[in-house]
Amino acid sequence: MLISKTINSALRKIGVLTAQDEASPSDSQLGLDTLNRIIDSYNTENLIVTYLQDVLIAQPTNGWTSTITIGTGQQIDTSAPVQIEGLYWREGGTDYKSEIMSPSQWQMILTKGNIKIPTRHYIQRADENYIKINFDSIPQAGLTLHLLAKMPYTGVNGVGKEYLPTDDINWTTGFEKMLMYRLAVELAPDFEVQVSQIVTSLAMDSEMKLKAYNYQPMTLESDVSLTRSVISKRGY
Repeated sequence: MLISKTINSALRKIGVLTAQDEASPSDSQLGLDTLNRIIDSYNTENLIVTYLQDVLIAQPTNGWTSTITIGTGQQIDTSAPVQIEGLYWREGGTDYKSEIMSPSQWQMILTKGNIKIPTRHYIQRADENYIKINFDSIPQAGLTLHLLAKMPYTGVNGVGKEYLPTDDINWTTGFEKMLMYRLAVELAPDFEVQVSQIVTSLAMDSEMKLKAYNYQPMTLESDVSLTRSVISKRGY
């Protein structure tokens, strides 16, 4: 969903826009600035606002190794995923799925230096700033790595550019509704309108549910919990 659609929906909830109207560029920027402040406040409360993104990692200039590091300033210089939902390799037009390994399975692999298409991987997180993906072999030349990842929304994208209202964000299930209603409540004073009790209640209810379900304590996660071989039916 375009960020502008979240902003437009919020403005419609408080009667600033009709169903057919679109926010002006200045109102869209106001909405984006307010949205970023809302999400920043959630981040300080350890509620990480996330979206799903297909992350494509091309073969490094010096070739693949059996371990890659993803994070700001790391080998793959982008925001570290909160969670990896799926991982596969692509060679030409063919995809090869990789399965997650437990720490003990990873340790049992005695030889990790074979060059081939990896079939298994093990993920480590030292802190919230980067993750390491370890493969059961060295990826052969010509492969690209594809991740379906839960990415943290931090107000800037993976290469440090600020998001624009026209950027497409696939919010993780539940977040779009919460952000829309919370944004409506926050924007109302700027447009000198009264928020209805229904909108206020829905904002509080959706926020409370997501905080309860997605609360992220500031502790290290177990390795296995950082990935799933399939996407949860609930989308969380």
